[in-house]
Parts: sequence; C-alpha cells; structure tokens
Amino acid sequence: MIRTTAALAASATLFALLLTGCGDDKASSATPSSSAPAAQSNGDAQVVDNVKAGAFVVSFRGAFPKLADGKDDTKIATILSDTCKEIKANKSEDDVVKSIVKRSSGKVEATPEEAKAVYQMAKMMC
Repeated sequence: MIRTTAALAASATLFALLLTGCGDDKASSATPSSSAPAAQSNGDAQVVDNVKAGAFVVSFRGAFPKLADGKDDTKIATILSDTCKEIKANKSEDDVVKSIVKRSSGKVEATPEEAKAVYQMAKMMC
C-alpha cells in the first residue's frame, strides 16, 4: 500500500511538472504569482520555485492526507524547501529521511516509509 501511495504521489508530481512546462513563459514571467505557497524559510534565498512548491503541496496532500491534516500550504512547501537544502548540502539520505519524519509529523507521526516517499518526491523537484 505504501509503495502504491508513493508511486501515485510521484506520478502526480511528474504530471504537475509536465503541465507547468507546457504553459506560456511570457505570461508567467511577467507577473509572478503571489498566491502560490512560498518555499522560503526565515528569509533565506528561495530554494525551489513556487511552481515546484505548488506541485509538491498538491502531491503531498493527495498522497499523505493524514500528514497534511492541519498544515497550511506554506508549511508543506517548507518541508520541500528544507529537504532540498539538506540534499544540496550532501547530507546522507538516512539523515534527510529522519529530518522529514520530524518535519512532516503533526497530528500523526510520519512513518519511515512515508518519509522515504516524501524524500523521493522532493529529490525529483530539487
């Protein structure tokens, strides 16, 4: 069941990325969207763009509804941003997955399998 959920989440993420690549760049670059969730943490430089953060939020909510419960879009986008920072800092996969368990837990604690699936989703988007 976890593998099916992870595969579904990865497919949804890939589909969202493909759809965003099909748009007109002129319209999107002229007017940056402020309604997309910000992937920034404490004023740091933006690690991922808003389109990727939005796709991650949609995928996360679809794949992990229990983990997403009670989190707003910005909080979920921060999971992606912080995970990308750790990946780019060459932290080991195990350390990043442990961080994801802490970051994504809320009312329900993330399982290691769920955190591993989040890691795979984030790695594609970083």
